Order: sequence, then C-alpha cells, then structure tokens
Amino acid sequence: MISSLTALFIVFAAVIGSSAMIGMIAYFLHRLRRIEVGSANEAGAHPLADHLADIQDELRAVQEDVSALSERLDFTEKLLMQSDEASASDDSE
Repeated sequence: MISSLTALFIVFAAVIGSSAMIGMIAYFLHRLRRIEVGSANEAGAHPLADHLADIQDELRAVQEDVSALSERLDFTEKLLMQSDEASASDDSE
C-alpha cells in the first residue's frame, strides 16, 4: 500500500516535471517566433528556416507527450485518492 507521503511525493514530482516541460515548450515557441520574424524581415533565406518545419513537428510531438503525461497524472491522482479513501474507511471500521 502506498503511504500518503509517498503519494504526495509522486504527485509533487509529476507536477514539477510537467512545469519544466511547459517551460521548455514556451521557450521553443519563443525561439520559433523569433526565427519566423527574422526570416520574414530578411531578403535571403534564414539558415534555420529549412529546419523550422522539423522543429515545429518536434514541438507538436512534445506537446502531445505533455498532454498524455497530464492525463496520466490525473489518472494517478484519482487512483491515489481512491486508495487513500479505501484505507481510511478500512481504518475507521
């Protein structure tokens, strides 16, 4: 049986990990916007413009991973809450 402290640690670690992923996504979006603006302002092609589509695809994949992790976190939290409620009802009997 998972103790409440262990469950809290798992949830805390998942939230910190999700926050870090969101920060990385925000950073990549910022960089992509700067590349797009730079390539629109220049007469010639930007050296990174060729890789922009690949980076956007990778970013979409990361966003999908974050969404999947968020769903898993929600599911895990529900399971932990159910197990805590079950153990609390067993202790009261």
